Amino acid sequence: MTNLIQSLISLLFISSISLSAHSLVVLQYHHVDLGTPNSTSVSPEQFIEHMNLIESLGFKVVDLESASRKLLDPTSPKEPKSMQVAISFDDAYYSIFANAYPELKRRGWPFTIFVNTQAVNERNRGIMSWQQIKELVDNGITIANHSVSHAHLPSIPKGLNLEQWLAQEILSAQEELSRRLGKVGNMLAYPYGEFTLAMAPWLQEKHMLAFGQQSGPIGKFSHPQALPRFPASGIYANVKTLKTKLLSLAMPVHPSQLQEPMIRAENNPPKLAIELMPSDYNSKRIQCFASQQGAIPTEVKKDAESILLTSQAKEKLSGKRSRYNCTAPSKQKGRYYWYSQPWQMY
Repeated sequence: MTNLIQSLISLLFISSISLSAHSLVVLQYHHVDLGTPNSTSVSPEQFIEHMNLIESLGFKVVDLESASRKLLDPTSPKEPKSMQVAISFDDAYYSIFANAYPELKRRGWPFTIFVNTQAVNERNRGIMSWQQIKELVDNGITIANHSVSHAHLPSIPKGLNLEQWLAQEILSAQEELSRRLGKVGNMLAYPYGEFTLAMAPWLQEKHMLAFGQQSGPIGKFSHPQALPRFPASGIYANVKTLKTKLLSLAMPVHPSQLQEPMIRAENNPPKLAIELMPSDYNSKRIQCFASQQGAIPTEVKKDAESILLTSQAKEKLSGKRSRYNCTAPSKQKGRYYWYSQPWQMY
């Protein structure tokens, strides 16, 4: 790590009262319906259970963009006095309008919907109309960018370079959302949670926050173009495990430590090697887990200047998308620090 990065980390760390206060949990949903794919759905009853859990734990439900930007701003003078959660939905499914919106409106809670414009324009089955989306905007709901066609963004079509591809999929969507709806969020949810490090400078230049589908809370040091969210649908809808996620804390990892998510056969399984900053976690109890493999070999080396975490699955990762989740217990009872590294196969 360079001296400049070390100095920046030291200044940020010293200026903070407690890194444990610097966490924002973001929940990610798709369908809120009984008749939609199980893997991306919660029933209306489950959704209400989730909202009741948030309320019972004393969380404040906040606007995703403003809360994220405040948390990531090193000059922000005040820390939140209460635990915070933001609610997000990917795709403009009608079940959000019919089943989630009334419940959230009743509670007076903000939320964000990431919209892929082509599906709305083509009036795909189960998708909201522009009129319904505009009704949500008029009632204070944030609409943000989910690309034009819900494309695999790392797969650049022949004849285009990266900038042309991102302009075609992201700028075009942002322009249409703004034209149709007026004020929209300057945020992107990567379709399928897929991204590459090469996309980050382009998005940063446009001051656009970008969210993946790797789990974990947002912390003061999270990468602004690789922000995590907790999927809360399908197998992740369990209320008991959701409580643990809501109470999680952001592992203090500088954004420069984010590794390239794209891997090839020759480096599968990938090796995770990151430096951690100190906080109230027990470094001896850090454990990483790989998708579909459970706990994997994890080593932590600690000296006077750094804490180095390395972890690598024993077996090759399967499927197109995977992740390593690393956790460590906090001194705060029942709470865990959490960091997730996404992996995508070429």
